[in-house]
Amino acid sequence: MSEVFLRLLREELNFNKLSTLPQQKYLEIEERVNKALLRIHELDEIGLEILLGVIKRLNTDVEKYAEIRALKATAIREVPENTIDNDVIKAFITLLRVEKNMLSPLTVKRTNKLLYLFTKPCVINEKKFRRNDISELTVVEAIIADLYECGKALEKPIVKMIFTKT
Repeated sequence: MSEVFLRLLREELNFNKLSTLPQQKYLEIEERVNKALLRIHELDEIGLEILLGVIKRLNTDVEKYAEIRALKATAIREVPENTIDNDVIKAFITLLRVEKNMLSPLTVKRTNKLLYLFTKPCVINEKKFRRNDISELTVVEAIIADLYECGKALEKPIVKMIFTKT
């Protein structure tokens, strides 16, 4: 079971871009694992111990595969549309963008809140925001706003002025 994800991991490492994991391919992998798990009643004690080891290894391999995909996506910022984990990869990139904004000395912050400019109407935690509203958002609210592409964290005015002069 684990060799499937090891092969996917090797393929992922060999390509420059993020490889696609189509729904059909994933379903085939999941079906193969489910068939193996359905035969658990046929195993003796030693077989169960071996199966437990295989499950732990499979879990580790899947985790490594997910980590590689997430790290690769952050490096290239291109996510294939026809991959099963498209939304997860996009959310991971959004989390990194919010993290960057929280750590950056160039963004406007006050008491661990980001100053955020809304470019379209949005509702976040039952608060309504209109286009061109500026609000202080907590980290969680900023993540939600970025996930829904509501706007952007504001940079300090001097930074914007420097960029427009160059």
